[in-house]
Amino acid sequence: MKFFKISAVAALLASAALSASAMTAIDDSALSQVSGQDGVSIAGDLNINIGSFKYTDTGTDGGSVSFNNIGIKGMFVMTVDILNASAFASTVGASMASYGADPQANLNNLVVKGVYDNASDVVQFAFPNAGLDSKLAPSVTVGSITMGNSTKSFGSVAINNIDLQGTKIWMWAH
Repeated sequence: MKFFKISAVAALLASAALSASAMTAIDDSALSQVSGQDGVSIAGDLNINIGSFKYTDTGTDGGSVSFNNIGIKGMFVMTVDILNASAFASTVGASMASYGADPQANLNNLVVKGVYDNASDVVQFAFPNAGLDSKLAPSVTVGSITMGNSTKSFGSVAINNIDLQGTKIWMWAH
């Protein structure tokens, strides 16, 4: 019986290996015919603690300032999508127009200045308006701000309820 069990396991492993070796590479022309749904949603509950952030002036007068006991806490929801050139132009153009800027002139500037090739796909990171309670939005706290080697503090700082809903960030290669 023991031999039978070992033989069955060996046969199962062999069949798995054979099925894996049956996979073949797909060339770019065949891959271009493949379609599917893109996009990923990410949600997070931040609980980030940073011991300190120190800035040092390396000039002749020197000096430094330290921001101590930094905390970032709160929740966020984000989507990640791939936009083709047309969808990117439409999306970023609408954002530019919302600031009262001329979208066409500014989109042209991106292309003329060589920042965007007007053809590449673009990754969009967006914080959608999920209707979350503002109490869930991330907050940043700094426990103390000190100068140089002093133990005296300027006090603390808090930036509360940083609402990212509606924010979009675009990334592309060049």
